[in-house]
Amino acid sequence: MSSDPHEIQTVEYATPLRRPPAKTFAAAMILVGGLALIVLGGCFLIGILITIQHVGSAGGVQQLPLTNGEMVFIVVLAVLALAASAGAVWLLLLGTRALLAVTRS
Repeated sequence: MSSDPHEIQTVEYATPLRRPPAKTFAAAMILVGGLALIVLGGCFLIGILITIQHVGSAGGVQQLPLTNGEMVFIVVLAVLALAASAGAVWLLLLGTRALLAVTRS
């Protein structure tokens, strides 16, 4: 015991865990980025759907054959949607691993 009655003593089992907030915030933002990529991939897929359906300004659906330019556009959108989905899966796995590493420390 110390002689000073106003001295604060720490108890080992009662001290809070010290998690670095910067690592937690970074991992959470990686997860948010993964979710944003899912939304972006969905936007590309909506673009494919609109291109295929030929929706006019009045909302009517006109079944016209697709031109070569539209086919190339659909392929580009599909590749972008696939890339966004793959990036989202990668970011979600990375963010989840980072959050689990923070909770284990």
